[in-house]
Amino acid sequence: MNDLIAAALAEMNICLPGVIIAYDGTTATVQSALPKQLANGEILAAPQIVRVPVCWPIADGGRALVTVPLKPGDPVKLNFSQRSLENWLSGSDQAPDDPRQFDLTDCFASPVMRPGMSADPDNVTVQYGAGTLKIAPSGDMTITAPSLTINAPTTVNGLLTYTEGMIGSGGEHTASITGDVIANGVSLVGHTHNGVQPGSGNSGGPNT
Repeated sequence: MNDLIAAALAEMNICLPGVIIAYDGTTATVQSALPKQLANGEILAAPQIVRVPVCWPIADGGRALVTVPLKPGDPVKLNFSQRSLENWLSGSDQAPDDPRQFDLTDCFASPVMRPGMSADPDNVTVQYGAGTLKIAPSGDMTITAPSLTINAPTTVNGLLTYTEGMIGSGGEHTASITGDVIANGVSLVGHTHNGVQPGSGNSGGPNT
């Protein structure tokens, strides 16, 4: 009986480290990172598994989604379903019509960081290449990037401080500011011009 149980367990797949072979944004081709050693000592290379769904944080019917670009060689965790997934992958939640359990073909892949890689132990961090977003326990956020583009109307309700100047390129658009603007210590609202004679005329425009 013990031999039968051991033989059954040897054919059961539950969770394994894996690697991405290919990913098209919908499903992945993966392979177990660990080959299998048979009872006679022979090493059996792990097969490739195709059409593997990748697990991402997702909610609100797919409107809220976080993904990362998976590349060949990226490590993943492979989980093997207790039931056949064929019908489920086709959009059906009915009972599976195949009795197989914990089969290699019924696999999910989840991106995972291989042990030995370093992570920020103090802050929530999102990183890709040279760009990082860090959120400290205090809630303070720091974005570090070669450039940042915002394609949306933007409202700043707090103090805005810049240290390296500002460049505007509005075309036909104009900037509207409520309140005073102080540049190099000079108030836009309260500044005066000298050398101007009183009268009913208007002064010229800037630099005239």
